[in-house]
Amino acid sequence: MKKRRLLVAVLAFLVPPTVLASEDVTLKGREFYLDGKPWLPKGIDVEAFNRPIGNYESASLQQLAKQVRSDWGPAEMSAIKTVFGSKMIRFTVSQPGLDPQSPIYSAAYRDEVLAGFKEARDAGFVLVVSMDAQAENGIPNLPCMPSDSTARAWKALAPSLINDPGVIFELFNEPCRDNWDQGRKEWAGEMQTLIDMFRSMGARNILLADGLSFSQSTNGLFPLLHDSIPNRLAIAVHPYFNGLSKEPSTPPETYFENHFGKDAGKYPILATEWNATDTNGCVDDRTPEIALALVRYLQRLHIGLIGWAIDSEHGKLVKDHVHFEPTDYQNWHGCPHTPKGQATPPVFSGGGKLLATFPNN
Repeated sequence: MKKRRLLVAVLAFLVPPTVLASEDVTLKGREFYLDGKPWLPKGIDVEAFNRPIGNYESASLQQLAKQVRSDWGPAEMSAIKTVFGSKMIRFTVSQPGLDPQSPIYSAAYRDEVLAGFKEARDAGFVLVVSMDAQAENGIPNLPCMPSDSTARAWKALAPSLINDPGVIFELFNEPCRDNWDQGRKEWAGEMQTLIDMFRSMGARNILLADGLSFSQSTNGLFPLLHDSIPNRLAIAVHPYFNGLSKEPSTPPETYFENHFGKDAGKYPILATEWNATDTNGCVDDRTPEIALALVRYLQRLHIGLIGWAIDSEHGKLVKDHVHFEPTDYQNWHGCPHTPKGQATPPVFSGGGKLLATFPNN
């Protein structure tokens, strides 16, 4: 017995903490499981590592990048657990920062990202890693659909993560094409290429394919993809309210149904990004009630939700990084209409409290 205990102690010392972590995420049909038990995912988006630090951007943008880096750490992780009751963190990472053929590629950035992931895994979080090629990731005007650059970036990052069942890969953040024939054809081909690439690398992790129209439309997409491993593929939706401002007479639940709800009862789906603030996802004076309608809709359909973001100036989930009090709509003033060229006013309202109480709103 003593020899057995000694062997266990030696193995525990030799095996890295991320391997010992028990967070094993699986799918059965459309339901997520954590360590073999049914699980409704709830998470927080962290923007701390969304682009490299370097002299390629304006001083103000680099200052912002440094600020969200400094926000990251034990206090932020503690708030994610205790204030929001979350077991999951979604990290957006920079496609150009990880693509070896990009002018802002940085091996140091890759190492920094992986170190941040290890911190989160050691703290017991499930991770969603989302590859992003939008302007806030370091270079403006990159292709808004998956490309060869996306594959190169994943090949630089994924091999260090594919043996960890507590890591989920979100293949490409917010593809921009509309959910119609040509857009679907392009989307299916590019997403399938990434799925096949991950499986050829030996990855058994869950893969998330973002829907079209900047991930706001997912109906009809899941059957267009196939995976060599069963129960390892799901759709990601970002259920923002952008289109509702153009459809003032459409009931919110009808809007949700028309964009992602029709398929939600048949296929695995996860809402990997959402908030509704003064400056992000704002419709009109009804925004607070529409936000409540959305989270109740997700709860009823048993769809997990990740809030955007704990460290963003535009997607406020907390009022500050001292007390980490969730944002709410008590002082809602409607959507500001800032003239072009003028600074956007500070964000004071948001869906933080709705996320903190999810799935019991």
